[in-house]
Amino acid sequence: MNVMNRKNQLFLLFIVFVIMQNFNMKVYAQKDTITYRAQVWVDKTDMERYGGEADFKRNLKKMFDNTNRFWNESKNKFNYYFKFIPVEELYVYDIKGDKDKYEDFRRMAFGEMDTTKADFILFLALDAKNGGLSCGGGGKSGQSVVMCYTKANHNIFTDALYPNQGTYSNLGHEYGHVRGATDLYQYMIAAEDNPISHEKLFPGKCNMGTGFGEWSDYCSALFNYTANMKQLDKNLGEMIFPKKVVIKVVKYGKALENAEINLYGTRAGGKNNNRDVYPKPYITLKTNNRGIVELTDLYSLYHPHKDALNLPPENQFPYSYWFSFLIESKYNNDRKYYWLPDIELQKEYLTTGNETYYITFNL
Repeated sequence: MNVMNRKNQLFLLFIVFVIMQNFNMKVYAQKDTITYRAQVWVDKTDMERYGGEADFKRNLKKMFDNTNRFWNESKNKFNYYFKFIPVEELYVYDIKGDKDKYEDFRRMAFGEMDTTKADFILFLALDAKNGGLSCGGGGKSGQSVVMCYTKANHNIFTDALYPNQGTYSNLGHEYGHVRGATDLYQYMIAAEDNPISHEKLFPGKCNMGTGFGEWSDYCSALFNYTANMKQLDKNLGEMIFPKKVVIKVVKYGKALENAEINLYGTRAGGKNNNRDVYPKPYITLKTNNRGIVELTDLYSLYHPHKDALNLPPENQFPYSYWFSFLIESKYNNDRKYYWLPDIELQKEYLTTGNETYYITFNL
């Protein structure tokens, strides 16, 4: 009886699996496919250690297939099916056994790239002194370069089976950078690192560093927007903000004139500071006779010029970038707060197209 029950359970699980696979295929079939081509760089000896060119290419394709599953089967609001593929011809370089020479070839990857044949570069260093993945922009042809460093005893093709986290999904995170997304963990602020309102900030679960198997609405909106940019527009950062933020302060339904608005910036963690709310206001404003203040030039607000006033010391301001603002509204003894990460503005703008973002404080 138990054996029969077990067989029935396995059969039902198989049926569910087949139904879900068919459902996914139908969903994907309804979406246009956007393909991004990776020129893959690998050292000659590293490739030979992985079984030679034929085996390496076959396993590389399987890894990309798993990355595509990870991207598209993670919870999302994509308008497209996104597909990353390795181009047929590998770029095989030769460090001749000198691990320090990985750096020479890594720099070369940021040089000219034939954009008729590839869209970005995946640079593999598979016998490195230290492991780690990262992504850099600014290639001479506009390309991003994803860098994957591992030690020789780590196999990038077999370190995890889908859907467990491994190199294939870690590369999926880096491809998020290729498509324009930032690391969301830099937005996380612990309550103890917020000396102003003592509230924590968590930007939500996302494959960009705050979760696994889920894309935030910010990422979905951004990837939809950049879908047809095979190399990102150099002005992308400025293109994805609304024109202005309008802040209104009211009490008992009446607009408050001369209410104080303070913007406290949050900064990334570094050697000399935690991820935190900087305790001095970056900007202080007063509401007009309609109870309103307006913020414009929003890109520059979050990316201040190095000579701007009220910035932290340079060695305590990683990336010279405010990731979020904690907005304080103050009138007499009344205070209220509102978190405004730049990614919230971008998500709202890319999702709705609204050129104005409204905030209302009811004191």
